[in-house]
Amino acid sequence: MKTLLCLLTASVLFAWSPSPVYSADEETVLDDLKCFIMPRKGVKGKKVMEYKGAELYLCCGTCVRRMEKTPEKYEAKANHQLVQTGQFLQKACAITGGAIAADSPTLEIVGTKIRFASDKEKQAVSKLEVDEQIARIFGAESFKRGKFQLKQTDEK
Repeated sequence: MKTLLCLLTASVLFAWSPSPVYSADEETVLDDLKCFIMPRKGVKGKKVMEYKGAELYLCCGTCVRRMEKTPEKYEAKANHQLVQTGQFLQKACAITGGAIAADSPTLEIVGTKIRFASDKEKQAVSKLEVDEQIARIFGAESFKRGKFQLKQTDEK
């Protein structure tokens, strides 16, 4: 009965909401994840919105509205979060579009391991500041080149 009441309440709140936002599940792996718009704020149990067939986690309704209003401004950071949370997987080098493998050179960018076609690309990206790394790897063109794809439920 309690579960049914919670579902009905959530349905009413979601239907009333002006945007596709709902509360994140408290049991998720979001313990250390920070809002990419307001990086000092955590996102656990906060706001979630649909993006590219997956979920973006934000700290508050204001950040949700900012993302809805100017998604292109936050695209690289949003794409980074999709990979960071394991919802999207990298299939190619984001710099060259070349093949990557389990033993490809790897660089960790804010908790996200990125693979490169060669050490040359890795070294070039590793010299950049963190925000520049995110823009370079997760920007629109690089995201396409890296063939980042929504994780299928049977992939591990």
